Amino acid sequence: MKIFHKITLLAGLGFILSGCTTSPTFLRPASSIAQHEANLYNNLLIMALVVFVLVEAVLVWILIRDRKKRGDDDRPPTQIYANTKLEITWTVIPVLLTGALFAMTFQTMKNVAVPAASAKDINVHVIGHQWWWEFDYPDLGFKTANELHIPVGATVQVTLDSMDVIHSFWVPQLSGKTDAVPGQTNHMWLTSNQTGVFIGQCAEFCGTEHAMMRIEVVVDSQDDFNAWVSNQQKPAAQPQTADELAGYKDFSGVCASCHSLNPAEPENKVGPNLAHLFSRSTFAGATYPLTEENLRNWLHDTQSMKPGNDMKLTLSPDEINHIYAYLKLLK
Repeated sequence: MKIFHKITLLAGLGFILSGCTTSPTFLRPASSIAQHEANLYNNLLIMALVVFVLVEAVLVWILIRDRKKRGDDDRPPTQIYANTKLEITWTVIPVLLTGALFAMTFQTMKNVAVPAASAKDINVHVIGHQWWWEFDYPDLGFKTANELHIPVGATVQVTLDSMDVIHSFWVPQLSGKTDAVPGQTNHMWLTSNQTGVFIGQCAEFCGTEHAMMRIEVVVDSQDDFNAWVSNQQKPAAQPQTADELAGYKDFSGVCASCHSLNPAEPENKVGPNLAHLFSRSTFAGATYPLTEENLRNWLHDTQSMKPGNDMKLTLSPDEINHIYAYLKLLK
């Protein structure tokens, strides 16, 4: 029994501590969209709590009032077969509550609907792949992956597509979720009223590594965003040293069929654009921090880090050293 009690205690503590996580949630909104969603949720929660408390209070009161007392005979209590006023009351109140909830939901849907496009908007074409996100800035002339940059306060018009199966784009603190469906283009929008890094996730099961298809939205000041855009538009860095030249040659022979070094990438590639790889903080579907150790491990055996991905390589230690020497130039 002592072991059972310890297990129960540990399980209880684990459950309680799980609520201390800093996982992204729309209840910590960083945009007007998430704020409207949070307001609707809170209003619904309050309504449900009031109804629950009232119903349970009446139930407890009836149980206490009508409980069988010592000395009562065995005859059944008086039966009530109809009470028109009571029946009208408990019919009208739920109807009114449902009507109020409908009105609040409709208003929220109106508030979060995609606004009409304007010349000041940032346009981003988001494409879901198994298991990473491609971000194409068509008006700015470049593509990137996994890490989406937007300026604070801007309206970002998002066009959503998928290259394979159904994915769902969701950054809880910035916007609601919208599916990316093969053969069907969907639309949504993003905005943020504060700078920072906001984490998202594919919210539609899309295969083995669904959990490793993450998103980072970096909300920059306007000046920082302009500097980031200027850097992304530059050509990929050219190799200079012997190791970098060898790495570029190995890259061209092994990696170029799936990855582009052209920021604009007019041709569609299977893998992410790498023209400015080291300007990002993560890789492999925003799953791993972009460090030397992680990238070398990835080049050595991608399948051990993300089983089932399309990248299958057999590289020698020298090739890994050369390719890494070149990749770290791509900032």
